[in-house]
Amino acid sequence: MKFKFFPALILNILFITIMFVFSNLLFASGKAEEAKKTYRLPEIEDKIKIDGALSEEAWTKALKVVADIEIMPGENIEAPARTECFFFYDRHNLYIGFIAHDPESDKIRAFYNDRDNCWQDDLVGIMLDTFNDENRAFTFFVNPLGIQGDEIMSLGGQQEDASWDAIWNSAARMTGSGYEVEMAIPFSSLQFQPSENEQTWGFLPIRIMPRSRRYQITIMPFNRNNPCTLCQAPKITGFKGISPGRNLELDPTLTAARTDARETFPTGGMKKLDSRADFGISGRWYFNNNMNLSAAVNPDFSQVEADVAQLDINKQFALYYPEKRPFFLEGRDFFETPVEAFYSRSIADPDWGVKVSGKAGKNVIGIVSAQDTMTNLIFPGAEGSDSTTLGQRSYANVFRFRRDIAKGSTVGLLVADREGDSYHNRVAGLDGLIRFTRSDTLTFQFLGSNTAYPEDIAESFNQKKGSFSGYGGTIGFSHNKRSYYLNAEYEFVDPDARADLGFVPQVGYRRFEVGGGLTRWGKQGDFFNRITVFSNFDQSADYDGNLLEREWEAGVDLEGPLWSYFNWDIGTRKKVYLGHSFNQLFNQFYFSHKPAGNLSLNTWVSFRDEIDYENIRPGHAFEVEPEISIRLGKHLELGLSHMLSRLGVDGGRLFLANLSQTRLLYHFNSRTFFRAILQYRNVNKNLDLYNFPVDENSKKLFSQFLFSYKLNPRTVLFLGYSDNYFGYNGVSLTQSDRTFFFKVGYAWNI
Repeated sequence: MKFKFFPALILNILFITIMFVFSNLLFASGKAEEAKKTYRLPEIEDKIKIDGALSEEAWTKALKVVADIEIMPGENIEAPARTECFFFYDRHNLYIGFIAHDPESDKIRAFYNDRDNCWQDDLVGIMLDTFNDENRAFTFFVNPLGIQGDEIMSLGGQQEDASWDAIWNSAARMTGSGYEVEMAIPFSSLQFQPSENEQTWGFLPIRIMPRSRRYQITIMPFNRNNPCTLCQAPKITGFKGISPGRNLELDPTLTAARTDARETFPTGGMKKLDSRADFGISGRWYFNNNMNLSAAVNPDFSQVEADVAQLDINKQFALYYPEKRPFFLEGRDFFETPVEAFYSRSIADPDWGVKVSGKAGKNVIGIVSAQDTMTNLIFPGAEGSDSTTLGQRSYANVFRFRRDIAKGSTVGLLVADREGDSYHNRVAGLDGLIRFTRSDTLTFQFLGSNTAYPEDIAESFNQKKGSFSGYGGTIGFSHNKRSYYLNAEYEFVDPDARADLGFVPQVGYRRFEVGGGLTRWGKQGDFFNRITVFSNFDQSADYDGNLLEREWEAGVDLEGPLWSYFNWDIGTRKKVYLGHSFNQLFNQFYFSHKPAGNLSLNTWVSFRDEIDYENIRPGHAFEVEPEISIRLGKHLELGLSHMLSRLGVDGGRLFLANLSQTRLLYHFNSRTFFRAILQYRNVNKNLDLYNFPVDENSKKLFSQFLFSYKLNPRTVLFLGYSDNYFGYNGVSLTQSDRTFFFKVGYAWNI
């Protein structure tokens, strides 16, 4: 089946251009952007104790600003509570204090959590744009019980990454009229351009106040026609003579693990499979002032957080799992590009790793190098993907360079190379983010690759023999205003393109998409905070011009009281798979609700036509994913979730899959917790409806128990246990393996 791709693309580009022109005529305000206010930061050498009480004399000399403007959900109106913010610095630290007044202090929401898990609580914090590039900022937040949350904001504040962890000091205390917070942020935990002269940073104090709505409060009004938060933030001048330093941090670790497994399943006895005790060391050194060198020798790269539970039945492409290992999480925003050409989980089990990251002036540099004991491969195609693991070590190297070319605009280069025995994959390309105006953004990336697989692998997985090359890329445009948005995107990836150190499970296609939406913001007294009605159209074809998918969808997003969010998405799709054409309808809902500070609920429901990919025939899918989280007091948290997936075909139900997860956490204090996770998977298949032999029933039970103590993000103690149970057909759930795990790490600053 052929279809004319480029005429359709031209028509849709013409459509989006006309919409863009008319929208500017209809919605242009003609108002000039206001000048940003600048504050002067005093240098004070008085010593203070970080205990949550702003009682020292130094706070009376500090810069004081008042946050009393609600920017969400209300638009630049008087805030429901007033917050006093104080700032000063010495040669080593930036000191920040908050007095958060609250006329209803009994409604303050604060729970003991692991760090970076406090985002649903009352919070006060600061954004620091230390390079004053209005593109990237460090943020630091604290809840009323002293739980820390830090993250990196990029793309002008539109993208957040909480995986970054800094070492800093804070304390908080509840008062009868609210709460108080003190922070001491070492300059050695930040990156900025050192200078003996004064510096100007972007900064923005923020208070989060969750009640029936999640109020965001700050010191200035914001223009919703400008989606760039950091572009509007005020400035702070001072910091004379400070330096990020050239501190050296060494993190020695001792890791011990023992794994037992059955010799034969299910009747064999449990025998020791592996037992090891390893001493490792990682280190961080800030050289050249704000460039960070991280290295790890014989490290423990295992993750103590269980993977997100996912069902892998009837999937067309490889599943995506987020990165959770601290070594790869730190500085990962430097490596992000429109196409995920570097996916750190492709480095599965490295013997050692080295990473360099940092920013010097307008230049961002990132380098990762590792020796991997496992070489996992994804073989992408236009209509599906396959995978395998090479039985050999490989060497992974990634180089990233990005340069600021204007406020909020960047261009960059990425090179990724993985080498093994009779194997290589080399990728290089250019990318950029160009802000023509505060509302208009162009993103692009163009990549080329060269790949060679071992001959037996190429033959087994129907891949080209010898060395072959490919290319791909994407270009997109977005126009975002207060009351509407428009976007357009074009992607192309040829059949021979590969990005083995990235996550690119589909190749051999060309795709374009156009869409937009209209937004209405609620006013005081309205039942909603925001309503957005949207629609988009996308179409993809393989490189021979054969249609792969044509889809139109429309929907509505609604934000309401009690932290409620509702999304309804409907549409129609024509999909072609292995020469078979399928006309499909889909209808799905998502609803989340937080009726009280200790209870949150969300549910996703989907009714849709779906392809039975294994038997290549039409089907109808029903999926539902309810989830509930309950806080029992300040310390105990219980989470329950379930996934049900059902596919029906002519003749009856093809399969029914269930995946349940229970998660229990008890936080003894801000540093110590115990966690238990249980995941149970049960799949039942109708043997009469499959065209090949399958197991009628399969079951899996995974459990993990963890005790954690964290003095800071890298001074840690973990004690853990995990196991797996399997069952199928007439075999009941039987334990197949078990692992005992111990790790202690210490952050030693020199």
